[in-house]
Amino acid sequence: MDDPNADISVLTRLELYFSIRQFTRTTRRFAEIFAYDYEMVMIFFVVVEACFQAILNLGGASSDRDSIEQIYLESASIGVSLFGISDASGIPRETVRRKVKALTDLGYVAVSEKTKNIYIPISAFFDLNIFDAFRLYVADIDQFVRTLQFYAKDDR
Repeated sequence: MDDPNADISVLTRLELYFSIRQFTRTTRRFAEIFAYDYEMVMIFFVVVEACFQAILNLGGASSDRDSIEQIYLESASIGVSLFGISDASGIPRETVRRKVKALTDLGYVAVSEKTKNIYIPISAFFDLNIFDAFRLYVADIDQFVRTLQFYAKDDR
């Protein structure tokens, strides 16, 4: 490709396509787990985002599961409040409260005794349905990276 703008155009289209496809597929996969309750899916995603952020901050922790779990549970930054979930998702607080109760009953979220924040228990990350949905999410990202690499090779 001789036109440098064409590279950006192709990458932008690919990025838009893959991000929409990723969102649609991931939402559908998690909706299957939560009986197609899309408010529960959104709430779960908001909590997962907050917990992944906490996990990234624990990057220097020991890599064995017990150490990670202990540090994760002791982290003051883990989870998000009901208000934070409502603010991030646009779902009314009372609805968030009811849906969090349902997610807690299912074992997909928990409430910190210390901070009262909602977080994802380590056991939920290893639930086969959740694990498989995240595995497929990573596979979709891998396909996107391989596609980008293919187009990068064409430019050489």
